[in-house]
Amino acid sequence: PTPTHLMYALDAGTGQARWLSHESAPQPWTDEYVDGKVSVADDFPGIGRDELLAGPAQAATLPAPRLDVLADTTTAGERTLRLRLTPQRQVRLATLHVDTSTAEVRAAQVAGRPVPVEVRDGRWGFGVVFHAPPPEGIEITLTLTPRAGQILLRAMDASDGLDNLPGFRPRPPDVGIAGSHTSEMLAVAHT
Repeated sequence: PTPTHLMYALDAGTGQARWLSHESAPQPWTDEYVDGKVSVADDFPGIGRDELLAGPAQAATLPAPRLDVLADTTTAGERTLRLRLTPQRQVRLATLHVDTSTAEVRAAQVAGRPVPVEVRDGRWGFGVVFHAPPPEGIEITLTLTPRAGQILLRAMDASDGLDNLPGFRPRPPDVGIAGSHTSEMLAVAHT
């Protein structure tokens, strides 16, 4: 079979969903889902910064990951947020991004371990990706210098499999799945 790439992304906050593909010249089956190039960096920073082919999709009833504030302290102008990011379904990865126009990230810990703070360009300039998150979630501690009254955080998780999504049509026998960590990925995000 000819390999093809297709994934699904749902913004749980807006209810907007879309099909996405990394293909530059999509196979006919994939072409039925996508109709133009878009950047998903603002909506789905956990997927990446590349432009992708996209098309509208029906919104599935899927829960977004839960983000709980366990502690929120401010000392000498630095704010420390201790958070728990908990997927609400079985997923293979979870991400958390900080809108760096609202805060400068000074330090970060994930599951008790320090992680490098490497800020990138764009709205969601700092983020972490955690593979194989446990059902009880991941504790994340961020030390920030606020730049705005409200610090914006974007949580996303991703699982495998598109078969049960509204509007998905099974592949014909001559169409396969491209070997990619994002093929068949189903992402749900919220701010």
